[in-house]
Amino acid sequence: MKLLFCPQCGEKLVSQKENETVRLYCKTCNEFIYENPVPVVAGIILDRENKILLIKRGVEPCIGKWTLPTGFIEVNETSEKCIVREIKEETNLDCRIKELLGVYQQKGWRYKSVIVLAYVLDVIKGEAKAGDDAIDICYFNFIDLPKIPFKSHREIIRDIYKGKSNILQ
Repeated sequence: MKLLFCPQCGEKLVSQKENETVRLYCKTCNEFIYENPVPVVAGIILDRENKILLIKRGVEPCIGKWTLPTGFIEVNETSEKCIVREIKEETNLDCRIKELLGVYQQKGWRYKSVIVLAYVLDVIKGEAKAGDDAIDICYFNFIDLPKIPFKSHREIIRDIYKGKSNILQ
């Protein structure tokens, strides 16, 4: 989504060079508008056979496609609390964080860019079933994965199975 008007005063924005970068600029406020990445969390849960848990999305973007459980971090919420909440909402599983696998970045659907914090989680309790933004849930073998629409999720899954985490050891 392209920003057209100043979020402070509502005036039309123009493009203007700041140092070596062309940015949006508000002539009325005399300020550059910085469009920063939005933070997102993604959860990795493996079963005892090292199958990875994916959800089938019930909302855009990529409705009907398989992805990792994912969600936007709320204001005043830590990324750790967010991933535990999102996993519960989308999978009905109570989890605890095992480790932060890594930080990934990709183009966004609603936002220009998102930063994805990928967490490996252990299931504490619960029966996996689709909830909230998910219409289905399933564990997949690495060699039988469905097409994953998000670049960051493909990278996360690749990193898990290539040994970036100790989860498979």
